[in-house]
Amino acid sequence: MLETFINGLIPLSLIEYAIYTLVVTHITIVAITLYLHRGVCHSAIEIHPILSHFFRFWLWLTTSMRTADWVAIHRKHHAKVETEDDPHSPTFYGINKVILQGADLYHKEKNNKETIEKYSQNCPTDWVEEKIYTGRNNLGILLLFIINIALFGTVGIIIWAIQMMWTPIFAAGGINGAGHYWGYRNYNTNDDSTNMSPIGIIIGGEELHNNHHAYPTAAKFSLRPWEFDIGWMYIKIFGIFGLCKVKRVAPKPVIQEKENTDAKTITQSLLQSKLAVITDFTQRVLKPAYQEERFKLSFKLLADHPQRLNESQENKLNALLKNDSTLNTIYKLKNKLHEILHSRQTKHEKFIETLNSWSSEAKSHGITALDDFLIRLRSYKVI
Repeated sequence: MLETFINGLIPLSLIEYAIYTLVVTHITIVAITLYLHRGVCHSAIEIHPILSHFFRFWLWLTTSMRTADWVAIHRKHHAKVETEDDPHSPTFYGINKVILQGADLYHKEKNNKETIEKYSQNCPTDWVEEKIYTGRNNLGILLLFIINIALFGTVGIIIWAIQMMWTPIFAAGGINGAGHYWGYRNYNTNDDSTNMSPIGIIIGGEELHNNHHAYPTAAKFSLRPWEFDIGWMYIKIFGIFGLCKVKRVAPKPVIQEKENTDAKTITQSLLQSKLAVITDFTQRVLKPAYQEERFKLSFKLLADHPQRLNESQENKLNALLKNDSTLNTIYKLKNKLHEILHSRQTKHEKFIETLNSWSSEAKSHGITALDDFLIRLRSYKVI
């Protein structure tokens, strides 16, 4: 009896214990990214009830997280990103606090009834959710503790502890902290989101966080040929068996050989591709000028929208730009283009009129990189 308690019903080798732990923690990550994030929160995919119920049960068993809590907190993060109202922004809380105490920030916001009520629309409200997953939310992790000991004996306690730490460390701390602090950016979004790695495996593709902030309702997070989103791979596999259906993906802007001439086509193409257009301008026009002029401040300050700069940064930037007419011109044109593309003006004629005015101003400066970009500007096509 004592031996059974120590070794459990299924004694394994050290490697087998490690493999099992990696598998079960990975399933938890898959449940978070597919069910909570891409499914319920952003409605990017539609998950079959059988798979959906499995994910809900698994998350109750391994994390005790309630769907409405997680979804509401994440939606508020998008709505209030990088402000003091963002539940877990490194900009406000500091990177160390978000990484090391990400779970504490989650639980703090979970107790904010206003947040949950405002941002938890379309979350499950059935009997199981209300009576089991909500009413007895901690029962799941207690059952998991007992199951682990029964199966693996004392080693099961270690496996259970790893399962309990996995989500706070990798999901809460990693995505919310590192995903807004370290990495590269494909898109100049109005936040600090980054892609931590072009290969998204460890946290289910969530490593591609900048891509997600660029297109929050897209089911696929990998948007460059060299990027890999394992979550998207699972979506395609589940789709084969009718367990998952893709509802939305990011628009794919391409540059065609001829320019668009129809006002409606130009408007739709540019508004759907606005992040790609701004990023294109930043990389093809602003960055070469920055490198040539050897500007003394970080390129990130120029690339960001001015509304994201604090007063000190704005003053330093404006003081230096006064002595650099070329870079100052390009910087101001970038900001004006950003305003045009992010305005709520959807009437094609008015949009084209505003765009033509901006193009004429850009053309008048005789800057080669600007002239080349103007040709590309009317050649965007979304596929």
